[in-house]
Amino acid sequence: MVTCSKKSQSGTSNTPVDTMPISGTVAKTDTLKVMAYNILNYGDGCQGTTQSLDIYFKTIIQYTAPDLLSCEKINAFNLTPGVNGNLADELLNNGLNAAFPAQYAYATPTNQTGGKMSVLFYNKQKLSYLKTEVLEANITDIDLYKLYYNDINLSLTHDTTFIYVVVNHTQSGSPSTQRDQQVTQEMTTLRGKFAYFPNLINMGDFNTSGSFEAGYQSIVDSTVGYTRLSDPPYNPDRVLQYPGNWDVTPYTVSSYLTTSTRLSASIPNTCGTSGGAKSWFDHIFISPWIVNGSNYISYVPNSFQVVGNDGNRLGVDINSTSPVTNNAAPAAIINALFQFSNKYPVMLKLLVKANRNAVSPIDPAEAN
Repeated sequence: MVTCSKKSQSGTSNTPVDTMPISGTVAKTDTLKVMAYNILNYGDGCQGTTQSLDIYFKTIIQYTAPDLLSCEKINAFNLTPGVNGNLADELLNNGLNAAFPAQYAYATPTNQTGGKMSVLFYNKQKLSYLKTEVLEANITDIDLYKLYYNDINLSLTHDTTFIYVVVNHTQSGSPSTQRDQQVTQEMTTLRGKFAYFPNLINMGDFNTSGSFEAGYQSIVDSTVGYTRLSDPPYNPDRVLQYPGNWDVTPYTVSSYLTTSTRLSASIPNTCGTSGGAKSWFDHIFISPWIVNGSNYISYVPNSFQVVGNDGNRLGVDINSTSPVTNNAAPAAIINALFQFSNKYPVMLKLLVKANRNAVSPIDPAEAN
């Protein structure tokens, strides 16, 4: 692991100063593809064997090629790597690394609650993992992961670009009281930990029915602007405008609906929710630093997407030919998404600039 110290002044939204590059450094940009995916009780046998599901998962990974992937709602498993029944190993070996050999690893997962689990996978060619911290253990664990970008100039600048990822799977159903408590407490913990938000992503299945829910509001609304996270279709893309009531008026956000890929409650199996695309549960929120590109990582405008949703899936299967054939992805991908989970994955892209001058705002975790 490369250690470093930040060399510029601390601040909440500093843009790296344009100074002379350090000798020997090179100019380079890179893209990180970030994806969140509820994989519907993977490992509990309801949808079939993991071996049968792994084929679909591999197909999806080959198409999406994420660099950061959160998988939520995994059946509880033994946390010890390499043991029989470790579902993180199963997904890694038979899905991600089967699609792209030796490219992926996973961050240390937790399960203090003893319920469904989440795992964060990452492209180890681009990112290195540092640690996992449990933010909250309420119904399911909500974890904060710290990684850093494998900057081509790191050995010369010794100035690391960190990225933090929070992965969520909250309580579903109505009323929203329990998930409001989960997310509000999570955001309170984050704001206590960080005086201002660094390069931070908060993603997963939030089970939200609208922007009016207290949990959602705790994410996007803050009296302190630099601890307010953004939902990209609203900000910075401004494709949508608040308020949003996704359950009541899903047609207003038809391209962003993530639940469900399936119309029937019994096809292809009896697991998960039915009804076709009808609500937007899955989100990827980003910090002001990422919105503004304050520390070498920035959101690629209009890159947020719901993989496989062509905007015509309201109340129908992902693979339905009515009202039109779904051409949002190749037919094999559409079928894999239908078979593997009742949730659509969500995805966005981040642009990363190589650090050439060792000048960057002080990371708030280091500043505290």
